[in-house]
Parts: sequence; structure tokens; C-alpha cells
Amino acid sequence: ERGVGALTMAALTRITSYNILAQCYVRSSYFPHSPSACLKWKARSRNLVNELAGLDSDVLALQEVDQYEEFWQPWLAERGYDGVYKCRTQLTKSKRDGCGLFFKRDKFELLARRDIEYNDIAWGRPVGYVHPEGSPEPTEAPVEADGGVNKYIRDCVGVLALLRSKTATDGYVMVASTHLYWDPAHADVKLAQARRLLGEVELFLASNSPIGSVPVVTAGDFNSVPGSEVHSAMLGGFGGRRLRSAYAAAIGAGLVDGADGSDSSVTAGKHGEPEHTNVTPGFTDCIDYVFVDDGVAVRSAMPLPGRDEVAAGLPDATRGSDHLPLTVDL
Repeated sequence: ERGVGALTMAALTRITSYNILAQCYVRSSYFPHSPSACLKWKARSRNLVNELAGLDSDVLALQEVDQYEEFWQPWLAERGYDGVYKCRTQLTKSKRDGCGLFFKRDKFELLARRDIEYNDIAWGRPVGYVHPEGSPEPTEAPVEADGGVNKYIRDCVGVLALLRSKTATDGYVMVASTHLYWDPAHADVKLAQARRLLGEVELFLASNSPIGSVPVVTAGDFNSVPGSEVHSAMLGGFGGRRLRSAYAAAIGAGLVDGADGSDSSVTAGKHGEPEHTNVTPGFTDCIDYVFVDDGVAVRSAMPLPGRDEVAAGLPDATRGSDHLPLTVDL
């Protein structure tokens, strides 16, 4: 059978990672290339749910999820998903979007979760830190010697979930959804967040694994291009367990398949990654990834539209985000 790596779960699992572009960030001045009608929530939400329904993934790792209680939670529940959601922290008075992990309740059950607050780096809190119950959280960010706010206070978050398959004996998987800081001028902040993520995954597995080696899927918007320090750190993995990019593995093995089962392709860019996952006239590159360890076999990846298909930039009349969904069968 086609695949890359050792398959440890009897059931095939489709996972999608998708930054769905929180409506709180949508302004015509940010997306002047997009027709105004495409930016309205009614149109964007219709396109987003059509995309997700068409993919019909077993697990969704979503970023920039806002309007969670009002819109996404009811829609996901109606589609048969349970899950966990972590809203951004608010020390910088940031927007109230967050990261979520959602899974089909007829295929998986949740055994454990861990919320990640990357602000913990600024406080010098250890990996696995849990705020004491009943103790108030700080309302002001720590400051540097020059009086400026600590550079690690960015209100970025992530969430980890340990899932048990309902269809495969001893079928466990740990999935992460995260969104790292965006600013290219602060590559050091992003790298610290990536290292924190890897440390959190390692400790979470050590504390919760029901079997010796639970397969790992770490997905999200890493705001870092292939070959960057963040990309390299993620491939380096944790605790002696290296990771690899599921899309790069699929591209290299010829496992990019169309929705109808026919062979298709995706343009390979730097380091074998997709040429782009985020498309606007001002920035087009690969910054979203699904990283997996050797406990996961990559069976196929869904094709991504070529640059000519999205030349005007995203969102557009059919795609609700400025990012593209990354979908892999594992």
C-alpha cells in the first residue's frame, strides 16, 4: 500500500489544518485585492463551511477561530464534531480569536487536553506550568529595562489533545493546533514559541500516554517559511523523536491526490514544501504545516490551487480565508 512511514492505527484518518481568518481581522484596507462582498461574514462563513464540509475531515486543527460560541461550536456540533478550544490571552488587549481541535465524535474520544499560553515564556514559567487555582492572573505584562513590554508577550496560544480511536484497537494519537506570532522582525519570538510547543508536547505525552509511543500530529499556522529556524526546530522534534512535514512527504512520494481519487499535484517550493499556503499580493509563501512523527504514515495529501488559480489573492469568491486548508490522510 502507498504511504510514508510506519502505520500504527488500523483506521485511516483525515486531518485538516486551516487558519480560517478570524472576522475580527477582516478590513477592506487589509485585503484591498478582495471584492468587498467576499469579505462580509455571511459570504465568508458560507465559503468556509462549504470547504470544511467538502473535506469531511475526521480531525480539524483550526486557527483564528472567532465567533466560536455563536457560530462555530453549533455548526461543528451539528456536523458531528466534539473538541477543545483555546482563546487568545488578553494582556495586549488582543482580538478574541483562538485555536481549536475538533474531532468526529463517532471516531474519536478525548482522553486529555493541554492549553498552551506562550506568554508563559515571558514570565519564565516552566513547561507544563499550571496557574494556581484561585490565584488571580496578572493583568499587566512584564516590562523590560527600557520600560517596554516584554517581547514574548504576544497573546499567542495553542492546544493539545490526546485522542483514542473508537474504530481501531489501541489507536491513540496526539494532535496539536497552534498559531505562532506573525511578525518577521521577531523571528526569535517565534522560535521560542516553537521550542515551547515541542517541550509542551513532550511533557504532555510523558504525563498522559496510555501506551509506549503515541503517534504525534502537530499542525497550525507557524508564520515561518521553509528553511527558517522555526521550520528546522519543528523538524528536529523533541526527546529524540524527529518530525517531518506531511505535505513534503506526500509531495516527495507522489501522494498528492485529487478529491475524486485521480492523481493530482501541488507545486513544490523550498525544502519540498508546498509553494504557498498563504496567498495575498503582499505576501505569498508557505507558513502552515502538518508535522508528524514516525508513528504516522502519510497516505495522501489534497492538492492546493496553483498560483495562477489564486493570482488575485485570497479571500476570493469561493475561498473564505487568506490561507489554504492543508488536508492529509494519515
